[in-house]
Amino acid sequence: MDLAQLQHLLRRTEYVAKPARIAALSPVGVTRENAVDDILNFSGPVAIPTYIDHDIEGEGYQQWVYAVQWWTNRMIDAPKPMQEKMTWFWHGHFCTSWDKVNSAWAMLNQNKLFRDSALGNFRTMTQTMSVQPAMLFYLDNLENVKSSPNQNFARELMELFTIGVVDENGDPTYTEDDVTAAARAWTGHGIDWNTYQYKFWSGDHDTLQKTFMGQTRNWNGPDIINYLLQENLAKKMVACKFLTKKLWEFFAYQDPAQELIDELAQVLFDNDLLIKPWVKAMLMHDEFYSQAAVQGLVKSPVDYVVSLYHYTGFRGAQLNPQWYLEDMGQEPFGPPNVAGWKTNGYWVNTSVFGSRAEFARGVTWRLRQNNANEVGNDRTPEEAVDFVDQMFGLGLSTVTRDALIDFVEVQRVHEPWSGWWESSNLLTMAMMTPEFHVA
Repeated sequence: MDLAQLQHLLRRTEYVAKPARIAALSPVGVTRENAVDDILNFSGPVAIPTYIDHDIEGEGYQQWVYAVQWWTNRMIDAPKPMQEKMTWFWHGHFCTSWDKVNSAWAMLNQNKLFRDSALGNFRTMTQTMSVQPAMLFYLDNLENVKSSPNQNFARELMELFTIGVVDENGDPTYTEDDVTAAARAWTGHGIDWNTYQYKFWSGDHDTLQKTFMGQTRNWNGPDIINYLLQENLAKKMVACKFLTKKLWEFFAYQDPAQELIDELAQVLFDNDLLIKPWVKAMLMHDEFYSQAAVQGLVKSPVDYVVSLYHYTGFRGAQLNPQWYLEDMGQEPFGPPNVAGWKTNGYWVNTSVFGSRAEFARGVTWRLRQNNANEVGNDRTPEEAVDFVDQMFGLGLSTVTRDALIDFVEVQRVHEPWSGWWESSNLLTMAMMTPEFHVA
């Protein structure tokens, strides 16, 4: 494994390739497997913030700010940031939103499930997620009773969480009758309003026979998950392929070849939905180190913010990312809808980049407090640009480097008195280079 491959691996799994991590993982003779095993070697529960409550009214906004800053800080400061990367992946898969759930306690406990189960078993995590208050609130299953079945959760369980709308051949994976039967199966799974904990209300559960995917039984909600992810092997494989495409596009690039999806999905299938071997197989695959993978991913807004944490040394309390991330299009604990966020090219548009530039400017003002970080003092234009290149770990292309040098040269010719602005503008421009926005 060469240095470039290791840096790529760390950027995708730990947000940035920290020098200390490179040094720890690159002794003579290190192999790809050594590095991958180390990155995935995290375990044990992580305590969630204690500044939480059931009802977010009144102090709710402050609780959300606290939670966003706590989580984004962990993304760069956790001993193994891949744990946070996977937590974010599952947050974007099993989507819930703080605004609708209206409970800091419920949202943070779901966040804890994703973190503690990040590399565990997908079926087990799906079962637990389904009866957590956050999901029961978000997809209205607490209102799902036999007298008036609510289909929201039953539909999204299949469409977005397990098997998708169609399989690889374009054939539907479920019918509307299956949604109806699944909704009836999930009746009665709700909330104890005295404790805000999950409770099964047997009087609200439909105990009659139901026909789901051709099987007539007295189905209960968890039975639906077990059927899709364990009992029906064909549906289980459909789920493995559906999840694999999503995982690959999150970590590598869009529209992977079906052969690659099939190969990695087989790993998930053969390991009975254990996540760790599946993720390891992806990170070990030669295609993950191909040119398409190395150059094929744009940083999401959260990735962008977290990488700036690293290069500036600032954290959430100093940069207040919660003010900017919503405008960038990726608000933690607030997916745009139950389908979550898109990836890659979705983040390249004028609205998103305008918001990124606003955040970069805010970072600049903090960097320039008390006239710190005087980039241009006693440096030639080339030296000034190389300074910011190294400061932000950019690896500038010739085109970008020449453009920044031209800026400095023109600035000094036409406004030789504006050294303070030269440093400020060059810092902001460095944070807005194409190189800084590629993951």
